[in-house]
Amino acid sequence: MSTYEDFKKKNPDYKILTIDDPDFKKYGTVYTKYNLSEINQFMDTKVQISSPDNKYVPSNPELEEISTIQEIGIDVFAGMPIEAGECTGQSTSFTAIEYHQGSELNIFQTDVIMVLGKRQTLDTKGLYSPSEDGQIFFVPAGTVVEFYSDTLHYAPIKVHESGFKFIVMLIAGTNQELPADFKSSNPRIVKKNKFQVVDPIRKDKIAIGVKVGLTGKLVEMKQVK
Repeated sequence: MSTYEDFKKKNPDYKILTIDDPDFKKYGTVYTKYNLSEINQFMDTKVQISSPDNKYVPSNPELEEISTIQEIGIDVFAGMPIEAGECTGQSTSFTAIEYHQGSELNIFQTDVIMVLGKRQTLDTKGLYSPSEDGQIFFVPAGTVVEFYSDTLHYAPIKVHESGFKFIVMLIAGTNQELPADFKSSNPRIVKKNKFQVVDPIRKDKIAIGVKVGLTGKLVEMKQVK
């Protein structure tokens, strides 16, 4: 039995699609032309999966120097300054959504579950239910995917008990702290080029001013070994 089938069996209440499903095309593009050997070696030797909390480094200069990262940056961001960093963790549920101005490119070192949606749904309804409005995808290790700027996403749900690990590439400055004098009437802005709302369960984020915008049943999944 494949990991995908095993995971589906563990989580029968959810419709879990693969990235080969036609529905995935509205959220992003999968790239298969890049040689990931140097990237994988770096991630295997220098980046450990965090526990018990998720950890995200927006910009890792060592990672950004890798030639394939630079190549992807040129191809996907067309000369814009880019940043690349690692995200690791132990999420078993989906508790927030975010989007950026500009695509996000991910390089996955582990199998993950991504819960995806479209910004138009959030803008139209004012609230968003991942369990009702979103779609769930199994993304295998080794996948390079560009998520479009209007794709709602957040940190993945881990497939394996050991956790998840992947690379995040974005326009430089994204997800960095806002200046102290920053002012905006947009309540979704939480960091530079980061628009986010959360589930009521995220008391930690609500305490620092992030707005509640998620409704419906919490998407929560069981892992495989």
